[in-house]
Amino acid sequence: MMNKKHCLFCNELVTIENSGNIDHFSGCMCAPEGHYSLEGDTYARIQGFPYAKKRKLLPFVSAYIREESARTGSIHLTIDVVEEIEQASFIPATLEEKGKRLLTFLYGKSESADEPINLHPLSQHYNLTYSPNLQEFVYIIELLKESEMITREGSVLKLTTLGWSEAMSLSGGKKSKSCVILLSDESAILTDWTTSVFPRIEQCGYKVELIGISVLRRMEDSTLSRVSQSNLVIADLTESEPEIYYAAGYAKCSSVPTIWTMRSSEAEQLHTQGEWIRPLLWDDVEQLTERLQIRIESIT
Repeated sequence: MMNKKHCLFCNELVTIENSGNIDHFSGCMCAPEGHYSLEGDTYARIQGFPYAKKRKLLPFVSAYIREESARTGSIHLTIDVVEEIEQASFIPATLEEKGKRLLTFLYGKSESADEPINLHPLSQHYNLTYSPNLQEFVYIIELLKESEMITREGSVLKLTTLGWSEAMSLSGGKKSKSCVILLSDESAILTDWTTSVFPRIEQCGYKVELIGISVLRRMEDSTLSRVSQSNLVIADLTESEPEIYYAAGYAKCSSVPTIWTMRSSEAEQLHTQGEWIRPLLWDDVEQLTERLQIRIESIT
């Protein structure tokens, strides 16, 4: 069942899809390319926080959701996680630290210096710097512009050569290639993937982005664009979701290197698929990570 409600963290009207006792929120600036979820009573409990606490905490939560959902596609929040964010060490405390967040974001979206990144409208992006409002975000942009780290034309930002060098340093000195993971985020194997498989893929030089089944079911053009523009796609067929077959096939037709995986216990369903789908079969997560690493290294 789907309905609409205002997001607690950015106040935009958001689409809510209920699954048992979990509410999935999508379509707001907190998770523009994914979604976040809350347990049934968490929304009401956060809504009941004192005004002063909400004014300080909720923008931080919005920024945290955006960072994490950009990396994994989705994030589940409990009331404890929300309350701990206020004192978390990763929260940027100064304008300089907030500016660094914007530099690394632009770097992740760019292939080189002077590539335009359109943040229209700016009012939907101020959580990129953990800012509480648009005014501070614009001020940070102007500070970076004055320091010749970026150029700006309206909502279009570009890293300068100096800004690119600084952002590269902040990002560890090497730009990762993009790897989209197509996986049922309603599956029991999701935790194994995020804790064991994702780090191994990142060690191979890729920045991992999870696109789960809840996002694939909407099959928006922006989702397919992210798939077709990635450097590698890994699709796990264990749950046999048709949307995963479709998105992986779209990647293959877009000439994106595509790796199919499937748990061995589900292999009997393979006879119904085309011979061009030859997944890596795995019994446990250790075997999966080893076989994936070998396959990735053979194609990169």
